[in-house]
Amino acid sequence: MSNRTTNVDPFEIIQTVDEPLFVLNESYEIVFGNRAFDTTFGVGRADIEGKSIYSIGGGMFDLPIMKEKLEQVFRERKTIESFELDHVFPKVGRRTFTINASLMRRYGNANSEQMVVRFIDITEKLSAERAIRQKTQEILELSTPISKIWDEILILPLIGTLDTIRADKMIAQLLDAIRRESARYIIMDGTAVQSMDETGARNIIKATVAIKLLGAHVIMTGIKPEVAMTMVQLGIELRDIETRATLQEGVQYALESRGYLIMHKGSIREEQQISNSRDSDRQPKSTLRLISPYREP
Repeated sequence: MSNRTTNVDPFEIIQTVDEPLFVLNESYEIVFGNRAFDTTFGVGRADIEGKSIYSIGGGMFDLPIMKEKLEQVFRERKTIESFELDHVFPKVGRRTFTINASLMRRYGNANSEQMVVRFIDITEKLSAERAIRQKTQEILELSTPISKIWDEILILPLIGTLDTIRADKMIAQLLDAIRRESARYIIMDGTAVQSMDETGARNIIKATVAIKLLGAHVIMTGIKPEVAMTMVQLGIELRDIETRATLQEGVQYALESRGYLIMHKGSIREEQQISNSRDSDRQPKSTLRLISPYREP
């Protein structure tokens, strides 16, 4: 059997690559560009081959950062990987590419080197990532409904899983609301929380510490027995934090701490007044009445 060596023109291989790609000589002139490069940037082979990379397409690659990176490959004989270029190109508009550039031996001349430059279009990928981040942001904002229920009193219902990302967002929004509203009492209501893992429990503690650093008081309400047991098993203590069984009790505590006297309309005095009135069939209501602060908070 005879040994046969088949010479393969590397440009034929380059032509099959789906991504835009071109080859430069040491004078930064384009030796070859594949079909994907022509199609992507709206140029023809006659428009680019033998021309400076910085002159083609109306100078679309005549950019300081592009020159710096390409010259670095020849000067330092190193490979450039995933260099990101965001630019408005004449015929395709704004696109974002990652660019890889490396040296290879010149075909037919082992003593000379050429640079292979490859483009990967990541425009759609970045757009999708931005859309996901925006949607995530909207969901986080909707899932952190901070409400002002009275002067200096805010309420934060705890809803869903309190992972680290959501907890950090919640804390940031809560601290901003505390500063904006000059809040002194924060009611964190866990009525809707059916269970809690270690991460969620520790994130709640992190939130309470941040609140206290701003000089506000934390009132925890609605903690279910299962959640309380989890905290005990994890050794998490709610030190210096007021706890109340229900949201109503938490609101009442916050109002009383602000100096409001809470009275039922069905007090003894009102019952006597009602019994002496002609409208004897009226019954006292059990709703609450707030009387202005009778002491400094």
